[in-house]
This record gives sequence, structure tokens and C-alpha cells, in this order.
Amino acid sequence: IGLDGHEPVNLVHGETMRLAEGMCFSDEPGLYLPGKFGVRLEDCFHMTATGPKWFSVPPTSIDAPLG
Repeated sequence: IGLDGHEPVNLVHGETMRLAEGMCFSDEPGLYLPGKFGVRLEDCFHMTATGPKWFSVPPTSIDAPLG
């Protein structure tokens, strides 16, 4: 989440930059069926002094998309 489309830090295996208080991120899991359709969910969170905090709480399961 930033001024450019994809700014560092990235939440991927091998990332070496340490997360710091005030950084914001989006978690974007997706399901894609080639040639048919795809859907990506986006949940945003930020780092606090005690760890990550969601801006909005993501669903607990696909069977309960609104909580």
C-alpha cells in the first residue's frame, strides 16, 4: 500500500527487510482458474509496536464471508 503499485517490503519468502511500526500492507490471496475466472481478496493491515493490526477484520472462512 503506497504511492506506487508495488513498493517494498513484500510479504514473501526470502524478504530480508524488517517490518517496522507504521508500515502498511495488503494481504491478497487469490483463486484463479485459467481461461475461466479469478478472484482476489484484499485485506489491509498495519504494523504496531505490538505486532500487526487489521484495518478491517477478514472473514474467518469461505463459508462465512461477512464474519
